Amino acid sequence: MVLNLFIENFILIFVAIDPVGLLPIFAPFTKGLSKAEVMQLTLRSGFTAFFVLLAFWCFGSTILYYMGISIDSFKIIGGLFLIVIAYQMLFEQRQEQRQDTMDKAMRDSALSSLATFPIAIPLISGPGAIAITMLMQEKIDANLEQQIVGFLPIVMVLAMAAASLWLSSKVAKALPTSVIGAIQRVFGLLLGALAIEFVIDGIKTTFGLA
Repeated sequence: MVLNLFIENFILIFVAIDPVGLLPIFAPFTKGLSKAEVMQLTLRSGFTAFFVLLAFWCFGSTILYYMGISIDSFKIIGGLFLIVIAYQMLFEQRQEQRQDTMDKAMRDSALSSLATFPIAIPLISGPGAIAITMLMQEKIDANLEQQIVGFLPIVMVLAMAAASLWLSSKVAKALPTSVIGAIQRVFGLLLGALAIEFVIDGIKTTFGLA
């Protein structure tokens, strides 16, 4: 049970953040920077993304409650949103959108602000990652063991995203674009299937079909 929870959550958050697909997007951020500057950028963006997702893990349900939104409604709209992301991954549209966001930021922002926008938000902890974080937290019990096991994949994938940022200038040159595209398509299919499960579950509960 615990292992299944860990594996499912890892796949979900890995697909949402997509640290492999971020490699070529991060490369222009680190090009020409010193090792100290890259480390500063990596740590700041990593911790910012961590605290964003931690906040939604801890208080996401409370936010929905005070807004009068049921978790089942959030499952439906969150699932539909994730289906769009899966479609973009399958047809390589997501990479282009991330690249456009990066290009604008490089013109308008200094290094100190890049860590927050757009690296931490929305490239790492974007709407998809936030939605999945809230949906993952809602599925598990309140006991400490499940909370730790459920949140651990988020920490691991964030560490992978930070590693992608640190290594991006070197790895992006060596990793063929076709390989990145193939990985994105595979995980896009997985994300689409999981997103449909969210939508079906939300509809069943909302209309009493379960």
